[in-house]
Amino acid sequence: MPKKRKPGVERTTISVDWNDKNKLRRLAKKTKRTKNGDVFESDSKIFKRILNDYIDRNVNEYKENPTTTYPSSLQDESQQD
Repeated sequence: MPKKRKPGVERTTISVDWNDKNKLRRLAKKTKRTKNGDVFESDSKIFKRILNDYIDRNVNEYKENPTTTYPSSLQDESQQD
């Protein structure tokens, strides 16, 4: 199970390679034009689109419960199988 969130916190930070970040930004859709230039989707919106598309195409890989990145001695027995 992922680390517990503090109340009111809705976002997290993930670490990605700069090359991957640049690839991600190439997928950004323009949202509007301002007098100073074009405005594009945020990274979180692009990530959400990619993730939802992946889940739609790979339904059998989507687990009911989230998994941890690293094992922990605090996991309950049902997660240690």
